[in-house]
Amino acid sequence: MIKIKCVQDIKNLSEKKLIPQEVIEKIYSEFLIIKKWSDEMYEVSIDDFNADDFGYGYIVILEGDETEAEINSLGLTEGLEGVVPECAESYYFNDEKWTKIIVIYNDSYSMSFWLKNSNLFEDYEYKSQLCHLSAESNIKEPF
Repeated sequence: MIKIKCVQDIKNLSEKKLIPQEVIEKIYSEFLIIKKWSDEMYEVSIDDFNADDFGYGYIVILEGDETEAEINSLGLTEGLEGVVPECAESYYFNDEKWTKIIVIYNDSYSMSFWLKNSNLFEDYEYKSQLCHLSAESNIKEPF
């Protein structure tokens, strides 16, 4: 499991080259959205932003080897099989399928999960048309 809470997490992910660059770019775009939602008053720079400081959620890459305790620690007490995502989107890069799901816990906390080569949320992918996230930013990608 890889937790993305700050720009340095994304830089580390990019340096390791374990995940396609296209996925990292999508994660970075999503991170900018989280910052925009969380830090509406622009209290901190993108380099100093940490999702933990604002408490609205963060991004997690599930690698497939997580224990039940790790999944539970993310608030998914019924496991991945019990998740009903707000939306699910799949992307294909280099013969790999990457699925992003968004789970809304309450009116002010949501998380994004990325899964590699998973078909667990195919039934929810039709909702992806309803899941439009956008954020305008002039911040350059750090990787």
